[in-house]
Amino acid sequence: MKVMHVVSSLKVGGAERFVIDLAVEQKQAHGFQTTVLSMGKKGEPLETEVNKFNLGLLHGAKISQLRSYLSQFDIVHVHSSYCLLRILLASIFLPIKVIYTRHNERVHTSLKWRLIYFLAKLRLHKMIFVAEKARQNYLTIYPEFANKSCTVLNGVLPMITSKTENKKFRIAHVGRFVPLKAQHHIIQAVALLPEATKSTVMLYFYGTGELLEKNKALAKKLIPNVEVNFMGFVTDRNTIYENTDCLVIASETEGLSLAIIEALASGTPTIASNVGGNPELIKHNINGFLFEYSDVEKLAELLALLIQDKALYQQFSQHSIALFESRFSIERCTKEYLEEYAH
Repeated sequence: MKVMHVVSSLKVGGAERFVIDLAVEQKQAHGFQTTVLSMGKKGEPLETEVNKFNLGLLHGAKISQLRSYLSQFDIVHVHSSYCLLRILLASIFLPIKVIYTRHNERVHTSLKWRLIYFLAKLRLHKMIFVAEKARQNYLTIYPEFANKSCTVLNGVLPMITSKTENKKFRIAHVGRFVPLKAQHHIIQAVALLPEATKSTVMLYFYGTGELLEKNKALAKKLIPNVEVNFMGFVTDRNTIYENTDCLVIASETEGLSLAIIEALASGTPTIASNVGGNPELIKHNINGFLFEYSDVEKLAELLALLIQDKALYQQFSQHSIALFESRFSIERCTKEYLEEYAH
């Protein structure tokens, strides 16, 4: 089977990493011919990952060019709303199956999107959601997709579970610096830690984006005595999580966070905002903590507790690995996608 996965770019992001993992598993475990089509610029960071695994790589966004590409595949799997309309138009009358995975929980309701979803209803083989809550929210607005939709939980490839040694507790965030990620809440929470606790932590941010400089300035202002490291793009996930003791996700909205799934796979306890698919990944006080979005006081309280309670930390780590192995492996995820491709 020939499968093309379509992304808006190959910048470092959760959906993009998931696409690569899925394509690798389809190729290595099932013998598919897998290709990634990026509508972004050539030379973006995750191209190195695509090439490392010898996946096919295409670029383009024009309808005529896309139509030529699409005709060479059996399955065209779209992973970005940005790409959806062009793929739908380019696929008209072609004997291919178009699959669309929605990686976030927001529901588009403008006239433009109602027209796009009308076309999608006619052309899509399946619309797949990464969290059941996101699917149910969508169906309240577009109930006509009930029979064409399903939920497939994301997965990632296995990861190293050991940690490098460090005298300080390393708190990390992985994600782009955009408004909905709310990295500033993490900085504010660290600023609220007791001074004795604050002196024992380090803060790492992995990613770039429009709000990077604003967050750098905020960290310098609020926590000048805490070591804060802005690492930029880091494509090797093992490097990130070997050097992370706790992942914090403070987002206003999430689909099914790949960063959290990576943390589960690496045995890294996570503290996450109680939004979107996060409660499907983090069971409060079992493998991590949940807090209400923007409640920086509660986030500070939970950070202090996890830093101080070593037994609780080990419990969270062990339960995270167990949850990953039972529900969020890329092997399980790939098999479920293959079932949806076939039906």
